[in-house]
Amino acid sequence: MLTLRPFILLSLTCSFLYAQSSKSIDSLTQNSIPNFLEEVVVSDSKFELKKSSSGKSIISIQQETIENYQGQGLGALLRRYAGIEILGSRTYAGQNKTFSIRGGRNRQVLVLVDGVRVSDPSRIDNDFDLNFLSLDGIESIEILKGASSTLYGSAAASGVISIKTKKIHQKFQTSVQNTVGTAVAQDGDHSRLSRYENAVQLSQTLGKLGIRMTAGQTYTDGMSAVVGTEKDPFGRLNFGSDVVFNQGEKLEIKTGFQQTQIDSKYDNTFPLSDANFALKTHLQQWYFSPDWTHEKGGLSLRLGYQKTKRDFQSDYPFQTKSENTTADLFYKHIFNKQLYGVFGTQLQSNNADYEGVSSTFQRDFYSNFVWLISQNFRINGGGRWNHHSTYGSHFTYSLNPSATLYGEDEQTIKLFTSLSSSFIAPSLYQLYDVYSGNIDLAPERNRSFELGADYHTSKIDVTLAYFNRFENPSLIYDLATYRYGNANQEARYTGTEVQLNFRISDRLQWDHQLTYIQTKNGDLRYLPKFSTHTALHVQLSKAFQWTTDLETIGKRFGLDNTTVLAAYALWDMRINYRFPKRAANLFLTATNLFNTRFVEIEGYATLGRNWVMGINYRFP
Repeated sequence: MLTLRPFILLSLTCSFLYAQSSKSIDSLTQNSIPNFLEEVVVSDSKFELKKSSSGKSIISIQQETIENYQGQGLGALLRRYAGIEILGSRTYAGQNKTFSIRGGRNRQVLVLVDGVRVSDPSRIDNDFDLNFLSLDGIESIEILKGASSTLYGSAAASGVISIKTKKIHQKFQTSVQNTVGTAVAQDGDHSRLSRYENAVQLSQTLGKLGIRMTAGQTYTDGMSAVVGTEKDPFGRLNFGSDVVFNQGEKLEIKTGFQQTQIDSKYDNTFPLSDANFALKTHLQQWYFSPDWTHEKGGLSLRLGYQKTKRDFQSDYPFQTKSENTTADLFYKHIFNKQLYGVFGTQLQSNNADYEGVSSTFQRDFYSNFVWLISQNFRINGGGRWNHHSTYGSHFTYSLNPSATLYGEDEQTIKLFTSLSSSFIAPSLYQLYDVYSGNIDLAPERNRSFELGADYHTSKIDVTLAYFNRFENPSLIYDLATYRYGNANQEARYTGTEVQLNFRISDRLQWDHQLTYIQTKNGDLRYLPKFSTHTALHVQLSKAFQWTTDLETIGKRFGLDNTTVLAAYALWDMRINYRFPKRAANLFLTATNLFNTRFVEIEGYATLGRNWVMGINYRFP
């Protein structure tokens, strides 16, 4: 099991150094309620354009919001936004996370880390395990909802989660985070510490060269995976390094690696029962990202490699190995103040140790344009040609016009719509697994339509969106044959999203997110038709903030698609104190305040009332 001793010593050392520091600091002393300054987004065009010029549903999560969720995990942060659900984020730490955007599952959601596509070809959906990621190293997150295969290729059918890691500082800086708390079910021991999280980051720029080193550890041992009494610990240890070389304003080269080890216990699935099973996972990541720019655009490369090993220790032990290599080379050109274009080619290779054919290869060519026809009307659109080593050639497209109906004195009303398509190839597991694979699978095709409106002032921001997504054919797991197959009928997902941010005063803000989704012939098991997330932020002083959250999850179908699971509501509370003269943030979070009993995944334990407290700080 991963040991905590090195990190406890490191944390105590850094705490002593911090206590000796008397430097005044930067943005951590600022008011932590988000303001409504014009945001810049990248994910819908690969250009840094104002959010008001975007015609897509984009969620932008900045550093102050991420810091407020330290100790709770990435899943708890993402699921607070309309249209997004992270199944498994309310269970024990080692649970596989199912991330859903607008009813799409893992295979339909693409994850990017610093612009590099990440995935594990040995997993069922060729997706990325969110358990590898920790919030302490994340600078910002953009979530692009809707089909986005034109810019990002296969798997970007219902959305893209684009994660940006923290920057390298100009001067030497040390960042440290220490968190302790509980992670227990409703009947667990709420007084015993069962969650520990520590992280440290060192960074400095020396001339043209910037260097960052990171390390972190998480450990929990408070609850069972399935409903039971035996504890299933989870431990994660990660370390990495990044190097940035700057040659003036024209050339920047970023490269680095990350290594993560996870040791977790898990229980028997068939039948559901306590068991002393273990899973050891080892991930190696490497990336190389040069950018050459000039006044009219620039050339960029996003090259990444991931190698994953898993060792399942159970009554039927087995091991898996996989490799994913991706290269995205694209050129951005600014034709004039109204027209922007991206031209690129992408290569992707997936390898896993399955019997028969154990690898696939894809090569793509794509282009996308943003045309600012006038101050009030814009069109974003493009196409991608994909060639798959097994399934041949496919074409996907995107057309996204938007119009500002009114814009004056910091008040705007914008309408947007989009029509787009995507292509998803079956994973190596779905094709070649000995027990459930099917080499006769056809690839999945998606097409999406979206219509929305955005109202924005200096105090209020409201977004309404309607979406309609079709899958034909869908990739399904056939419970009659216990093998993967293609659905006989077209699946349709429709829904409505509401996002409301209301700055009542300088000290008070109200956020509300609402999602309604339904399907015909589709799969919404464990996903609620109706859900909301409401938060009230109170800035009690310049340094002290109090937040309360109410999350409601409506009725939903269980695994058999017949059993109806009861609705539930969860109350959370967060307190943050940002030291006025030091780069430090002290936080305390209490979740599921009323210790509500609920079911997220049938047969699996859920988190009861828990608390975490900690501090993150920077020095000098």
